[in-house]
Amino acid sequence: MNIIQRKKLSVAFGLVVALTACGGGHSGSSSSSSSTTPTLSADQTTFQSFELTPNQAYRTDWDLPASGATVSGTSYFVDSYGSLAASPSTATQKVTNSALASIANTLTIPAAASLPERYLINGTILIASGPAYITNISFQGTGIRADTLAVDGATTVDSTLRSNISVVPLSGTVASAPTDLVEWFNFLYFNTALLNTTTTWTTGAAYMKYTETEIGDTYTVEDYTGSTTGNAPVPVATGTTIAALMTAGGIKSGSDDTTYTLSNGTVSTVNGVNTYVASAVRPNRTTPTYHTYYDLNGNVYSGNLVKDGTVLGGDSYPVAAPGTTQGFTLNYSQNIQIRLNAAAITSLKAAVTF
Repeated sequence: MNIIQRKKLSVAFGLVVALTACGGGHSGSSSSSSSTTPTLSADQTTFQSFELTPNQAYRTDWDLPASGATVSGTSYFVDSYGSLAASPSTATQKVTNSALASIANTLTIPAAASLPERYLINGTILIASGPAYITNISFQGTGIRADTLAVDGATTVDSTLRSNISVVPLSGTVASAPTDLVEWFNFLYFNTALLNTTTTWTTGAAYMKYTETEIGDTYTVEDYTGSTTGNAPVPVATGTTIAALMTAGGIKSGSDDTTYTLSNGTVSTVNGVNTYVASAVRPNRTTPTYHTYYDLNGNVYSGNLVKDGTVLGGDSYPVAAPGTTQGFTLNYSQNIQIRLNAAAITSLKAAVTF
């Protein structure tokens, strides 16, 4: 069976560049006058030394097969990059990532690679500014705060705090990467047909890994079926309410294989919207996420809740399991974020066989 694994972009971009000496001292950041230098934490020092212009930090997104060859128009492997014009220690920096580009010469960029994230903000569905995400970066405590903006370039739709930042240099063959990078890219490394075994990492290649924690309860809206890109996703049902659907037997989620009812969730008013929140986290997700439904504009919409303080997951990765239907099982335990520098991206472009 030819299994496809899609890596959906996180709305908050990550940053990786060559490390230089900068800042230092005790943890925390402080305001400064024109005659003093801000004191940065270790995480903040590492972060900005990777991200400051002219360095570029790359996000990646992909949809690759677990076995066999890629299929143009369906499979993809893309990147985009961004960098800071100045240090966030002096003022919030707005970063706009570049347009998506294909890492693979033989693959186009299908519409599926550009599907936007949609957020429910005070009763209104707002579209995030992806795939060329616009993000405000600032220093908060000892960490780095990332506020992802809507397409208007002004309204914040998602906020996270980054910490535990480290950089891993890459050497040797691309196919023999560190374990966390192998797991991050899942089927790119699991499917041995996708990487040349002799290509080596370019000098200076590195990746950054960090912990990303959600700030505030964050509600998203998704299509119940199909894939749309506007601020009117496909509803569960039109001209009805959550109460009516619950009375009629609940709402079936095909992706969860679960029927949600008042016995496994609760209904309350959240920011003026009648909202159902499931009691248990959705299965098979690296980020603990709760299924939601909303009464909105006379319809019922489907979505998700990521609670305040949740550590955002990375990617599920395959673990070989001979004798199973697919020959592998998926592990959902990864809870780090990874971003690449330009030299690492150049190396991947040289190593992919498609």
